[in-house]
Amino acid sequence: MTEASLIEQLRQRLEHQEKQLSSLLQVTQAINNNVSARGLLKLYETLLLRNLGVTKLALFIQHTGWMCSNAVGLSRQQAEELIMSHLPSLRQVTLFKRHDHELAKHFDLVVPVFHKEMPLAFTFVQVARPEVDLSDEAITYIQTLSSIVAVAIENKKLFRAQMRQRFFKAELEMAGQMQTMLIPGKLPNDHRVSASGIYLPHQEVGGDYYDFIELNDHEFFFCIGDISGKGVVAALLMANFQASVRIFAEHERSLDRLAALLNERVNEITKGEKFITLFLARFNRQRREFEYVNAGHNPPLLYHNGSIKLLSEGCTILGMFERLPYVHVHRMSLPGEFMVVCYTDGLVDVMDQEQPFFDVERLSAFLQQHHNLEPAAFNKKLVDALIQFKKQRPTTDDISLLTCRFY
Repeated sequence: MTEASLIEQLRQRLEHQEKQLSSLLQVTQAINNNVSARGLLKLYETLLLRNLGVTKLALFIQHTGWMCSNAVGLSRQQAEELIMSHLPSLRQVTLFKRHDHELAKHFDLVVPVFHKEMPLAFTFVQVARPEVDLSDEAITYIQTLSSIVAVAIENKKLFRAQMRQRFFKAELEMAGQMQTMLIPGKLPNDHRVSASGIYLPHQEVGGDYYDFIELNDHEFFFCIGDISGKGVVAALLMANFQASVRIFAEHERSLDRLAALLNERVNEITKGEKFITLFLARFNRQRREFEYVNAGHNPPLLYHNGSIKLLSEGCTILGMFERLPYVHVHRMSLPGEFMVVCYTDGLVDVMDQEQPFFDVERLSAFLQQHHNLEPAAFNKKLVDALIQFKKQRPTTDDISLLTCRFY
């Protein structure tokens, strides 16, 4: 080889390397300018066609499964039909002709891009220009370019996922704040009645709800409920339901009619897709008359004159039928002081490390032992006992408590 030809060869190689460096710079600038994933893929395709003389190209990336994002010399559908089944076995750069591979009829080379053990992209190329040789230098160029583009696109996916997560978290926080506003923050505590409530959502928001309404100086209404499901949907449905309870309870004097109205309302707002368990109670202090309806809810505990009674009579779960098949309003006369402990199923679903539940029997025994405590102190001691009982086991549902002592 003459000196002139050697110089020319070196000049061409230097020029080729300058083009490759320039193309890498183009890609880097595009990433810095936040070019879209589609724009990056189009630039990638253009650079391979221009700098390596690629005549056939198929690029596969992850998008809820593998898909062909770019195809030259064949359609995307053809590329997917031809290549998809081979992807799991292609773990490294492969020159198909050297390995007598089935794809050698269609492509010269595959360049996979991995992040640790996770594949990000596969580039299949065929070069027909005789002056272009798939040398180690050309393969390194394809690898470098593919890695930069694939990682950039993956970072865009991760960024979008993080933004969605932040947005969802912000929505949850807002829904949680709304729900906290619906839970009564201040309950009565005077010579007539003392009430205290605790709400412990399993997630940021949940489907539990309790309320206490002073209808007049001597008559009180209280309730506790739980909607099927969890999360934002359950919380929003329960918020809608809570407004209905407040409106109906202040105007409807009959508990059986109130239960029927609320059942109609549940069907309207949930379209038959959700159900609500609900306990409704009213106490007239002048007549000492206590009445309640239990619509499929965990039976509250009534402590009176040293004995405990489960308040379980009532009707079916709200929302199960268009019209309630029956409603039993249970009435009783309660002279003297008494205490009612209402709760949701998250309380009695708590397990300890040996699997038994903090069931109604345990709750009854706790009430029998601590019935002399004021409601706020009773609830706090009960939550402390629950934490000690479950030890390190996580809770699986929302926990709500409403404890009322009538003097």
